[in-house]
Amino acid sequence: MNVLRSSTGYDLLQACRQPGCPACRVEQSAVERYISGLLYESVNDIQVREHLRASLGFCREHARLAVEKNLGNALGFAMIYQDVINNVLKQLGNEIAPPNTRRWSTLLKRIPAQVSQTVQIVLYALTPQKHCGACQQRDRTIHLIISSLMDSLHESEMRQALHASDGLCFPHLKKAFEAVTDREVCDVLLTIHREKLEILRDELADFIRKSDYRFQDEGIGAEGNSWRRTMDKVTGNIF
Repeated sequence: MNVLRSSTGYDLLQACRQPGCPACRVEQSAVERYISGLLYESVNDIQVREHLRASLGFCREHARLAVEKNLGNALGFAMIYQDVINNVLKQLGNEIAPPNTRRWSTLLKRIPAQVSQTVQIVLYALTPQKHCGACQQRDRTIHLIISSLMDSLHESEMRQALHASDGLCFPHLKKAFEAVTDREVCDVLLTIHREKLEILRDELADFIRKSDYRFQDEGIGAEGNSWRRTMDKVTGNIF
């Protein structure tokens, strides 16, 4: 089967036609769909709510994403976090130290015995017992992206699309090389990204040079945002 006909392969191909790391774009889109679907369609699902209680809702990154991108409504957020607060208060009311407190053993050795049990209860209540669901969706998506990319780079359409794109960011390029098993794919990835890094290096040098008052009359062109594109390249896209 042509891997470019798969959902992930097609999304990756389309993302290559847009600015930034195509893997970041596909990953972000999948996470946003997950959060939006959860908040609008699954907020009353018993198993979903149990997971959200155990994970203390979303992690900081994905809670901020959900709010800033308006991925849900205020009622959905309120229902989720009322559950979280109620569960934390319930645990804070426990009189018996929680299980599995070995992770805090070093800390507990340094505090007085008379407050040790209370500290254990509080730490347990405030520590997520499950991973953020959006993080789990992100990790599943990354696996699909890298797997699809490794397969589709045998096809000229994906090679050309990746070459025409801004290329992968460092985190996704690293994951791609961790998954490489084919010499041909390895060479394609390295050739494409070495070329793109050389272009960025030259643009940065030109921007720095033109920022000198002696060359200000030359004017700054496309290299003016090279610093931002380089930051995105190194850390992953900030859409």
